[in-house]
Amino acid sequence: MSLLQEKYKAFHTGLPVTVAETLLRTDPQTELPLRLVHMFKDFRRDRTWGMTGQVSNPASLFRLYVDYGRFTEATNLLLEYLESFASVRPSELILRKRPFAAWFPYSTIERLWCQLDELINLGHMVDQCDKLKKLLHGALLNHLKLLKVDSDDALSSAAC
Repeated sequence: MSLLQEKYKAFHTGLPVTVAETLLRTDPQTELPLRLVHMFKDFRRDRTWGMTGQVSNPASLFRLYVDYGRFTEATNLLLEYLESFASVRPSELILRKRPFAAWFPYSTIERLWCQLDELINLGHMVDQCDKLKKLLHGALLNHLKLLKVDSDDALSSAAC
C-alpha cells in the first residue's frame, strides 16, 4: 500500500489523509504505519513550516489524532512541531517570521485540551491526561513567549 501512496500522492495530496482516516475509523487503536506518518511530516524536508496548500500536513494528522481519541500522539506531534519551530538556527530565523509560518488550528488544540479535561473529570486515565495537559501548557506558554519576542523584533525593526 505504501508504494501506491507514494506513487499517487503527487496526483492527490489528500491520499494520506484518506488512508489514515480509513485505518483509524476501522480501529481507532491501530498504530498508523510510520511511512504514512512521515508523509504528513514532509514539510521538514523543504524546511518550510507553512501549513497551507497541502492537504496532508502535520495539522491534518493532528486533527485526525484528536478526532479519534489519540491524545498522546496528538500531544507528541504538537510538541515535536513546537520544539522544531523553536530550535531554528539563527541563520534560518527568517523562516519563523514568515506569514503563516506556524499554524496548527487553535480550535483543535482547544478541543484536545477540553477532551483531556473531560477525561480527568470522569476519572479516566487521570495521571496520563494530567501529564499531557502539563506538557501542552508548558509548550504553548513557551511558544507564545517566542512569538512575542519575534513580534517585538518585527516591531522594533519596522520602527528603524
